[in-house]
Amino acid sequence: MALVATVVVFLLAERLYRRFPHPLANPVGLAVAALVLALKFGGFSLERYQLETRPLVWMLKPAVVALGWVAWRERGRLGGRWLPFLGGLLAGTTTSLLLTPLLARALGAGPELQKALALKSITSAVAVDLAPRLGVSAELAVPLIILAGILGAALGPAALDRIGARDPVVRGTALGTASHGIGTARAAEEGPLALATSGLAMAAAGLLTALLAPLVFWLLGL
Repeated sequence: MALVATVVVFLLAERLYRRFPHPLANPVGLAVAALVLALKFGGFSLERYQLETRPLVWMLKPAVVALGWVAWRERGRLGGRWLPFLGGLLAGTTTSLLLTPLLARALGAGPELQKALALKSITSAVAVDLAPRLGVSAELAVPLIILAGILGAALGPAALDRIGARDPVVRGTALGTASHGIGTARAAEEGPLALATSGLAMAAAGLLTALLAPLVFWLLGL
């Protein structure tokens, strides 16, 4: 029941977004809000919802891998564009890992929240496995990751427009690095090259985060 309801709610939200394509009408954001309200007032326990929607969590992993085919298909156009890609990837990943927990600390957040926020720019499929290995609660990290993705997908393209970033490689790198899967879904609306770059950035940001997070946590005393 929960699995079917989740799929139906998302399809309705996506249909609404296609009819009224406003950044704040992001289908993931609308679906999450609707499902939270349903759980809150519908008498349906969170534990039961998690159990019944477990297949959707499992499907995140092959979905990430499938993006590799898009990148392979666009390999000719991506050739020679590695410098802006790597620059954006490194800047976005290190900013998330370092500046986010430092800002949270300055605002009075505890170590657990600081560590969870540091992982906000990796995809949920990676966070489910990575967070516990780093001593971070997946139940805390994943909602923050989803929120970061929704905000990035909703506001990121407009921010990129404002600074004059029109190149699909630049836009795809920014969206994939900062907003992972939800940002990549938004990048798909900008064409196959932006989608391919965003998918690569999402995967590479997850790998870099997994490698650098233990060092960053040690440096920050977390």
